[in-house]
Amino acid sequence: MMEAKKRGLGRGLEALIPLPSDGRESGVPQLIAVDQIRPSSQQLRRSFEAEPLRELAESIRRHGVLQPVIVRALPEGYELLAGERRWRAARLAGQTRIPALVRNEPDDLDRLVIGLIENLQRADLNPLEEAHGVRALIDQYGLTQEEVALRLGKNRVSVAQALRLLQTCPAVQSALATGALSAGHARALAGLPDEAAQERGLKVVLGRRFSVRQAEAWVKTYQPAQPRRRSSDAQGVLEQLTVEVQDALGVPVAITGSLRRGRICLSYASRDELQRLYEKLTH
Repeated sequence: MMEAKKRGLGRGLEALIPLPSDGRESGVPQLIAVDQIRPSSQQLRRSFEAEPLRELAESIRRHGVLQPVIVRALPEGYELLAGERRWRAARLAGQTRIPALVRNEPDDLDRLVIGLIENLQRADLNPLEEAHGVRALIDQYGLTQEEVALRLGKNRVSVAQALRLLQTCPAVQSALATGALSAGHARALAGLPDEAAQERGLKVVLGRRFSVRQAEAWVKTYQPAQPRRRSSDAQGVLEQLTVEVQDALGVPVAITGSLRRGRICLSYASRDELQRLYEKLTH
């Protein structure tokens, strides 16, 4: 729960979307056959890493499922609303039944919000998946950013920041989804004017291992690369080559001289940067 409070979700799942207290939904878990449950079509999480899933399965073998999943009743079986990772691990552990709280026919909006809240509380979504969840609440159900923030127990600024990630190009989003890039870096790159600029910024940020503040400063001083000039304009060619070499190596580059003879000067600001430069040059 401490983690949930840090993430602005201290009220918990039940406080945001209360479980009814009558009939089958008394808040008392039932034991339901694992094979009777199917994943939700509203699940935002797209990947489940094999090793953490295996570790959870081993824990379930020893101690059982300590927290029930949440499901809704279907004409045949049940649909998961929250707890797909536990359900997958229970299957992997060979469990035949799993404790579950049953909700009667929540609407699509409730189903999406339940799954999104649980994943956010457990930090199970990467920033891009979270952003897509927020966008779905706005586009599919007509909620405002303020209403999304209220339902998720967040402030409006954090909702706006999540949506900003969707303004980045596919290359930046891919790096974000795989963990190669942080959400802070991605938001900084979202400030660049177009896809080409963001792709260039991604190379620079990763190549130089910029902090978020350094990335923000680079974006503020960004200048679009000048279009390639005619090959007869030697200075223009050298300027273009300077930009391309700098982007490839991820360090400041200066080229002096002519196309026939000259000098390339590479600059580095730390021992780590020198090591990365050495590795690139000797690859």
